[in-house]
Amino acid sequence: MDVATAKPTPEERRRVPHHMIDVADPTERYDAARYQREARAVLAGLESRGVLAVVVGGSGLYVRALLDGLDLAAVPRDPEVRSALERDAERLGGAALHQRLGALDPAAAAAVDPRNVRRLIRYLEVATMAGSVSAFWTRGAPIPATKVGLRPPRDLLARRIEARVRDMVARGVLAETSRLLACGVAITLPSMSGHGYPHWVRHVRGEIDLETAIALTVRDTKAYSKRQMTWFRRDDAIRWYDPTLEDPLEELL
Repeated sequence: MDVATAKPTPEERRRVPHHMIDVADPTERYDAARYQREARAVLAGLESRGVLAVVVGGSGLYVRALLDGLDLAAVPRDPEVRSALERDAERLGGAALHQRLGALDPAAAAAVDPRNVRRLIRYLEVATMAGSVSAFWTRGAPIPATKVGLRPPRDLLARRIEARVRDMVARGVLAETSRLLACGVAITLPSMSGHGYPHWVRHVRGEIDLETAIALTVRDTKAYSKRQMTWFRRDDAIRWYDPTLEDPLEELL
């Protein structure tokens, strides 16, 4: 899943060592708890060698799991509740589940995409059992970090998102999608819910034309970037920069 995830190229990885790449197969289910465990082990190894790590990421929950030490082991689980929610998702759809979550925990609902049914089910599972998801977003043992946020002008961000989607097509995302399907990677797997894949799959199968697939991927990515900003604005420790006007490295180094 190289192209659609914008994985660093072999040349980029030769120039700067990268970690936490190629750690799971597309058929595996990967969650924040596993990421927290594995990424913290990487950071500990780098620290023991005196290496300063640069953590780059966009998923707010995963960033908080890594740096703020969320106690993910304490989050309740109930297979019966989850099974019932999965049946509701098939019958009612993600929008209905998102509305239900909003009634139970507005903060959690604001942090999740109505189309991300897997995460909606998980949040509803927790909210149903404990009354709130956000109650578990508490700080554990934090990792000291300087947090830098990049906030370019919205019109520039919108243009960059569309250019990136079109660059995916030029770099072979359709062939990548076809290979995944040919290898038996089911479209119902969480890995195939990543930005673009649902629409690339529909195009590969002849259900929509390419421009429609591009437009839908651009739409989804813009919506996600808006939710990212909503999430990260809650973190007062982030120092924000407009990369078109200033270089944060000049101040930080």
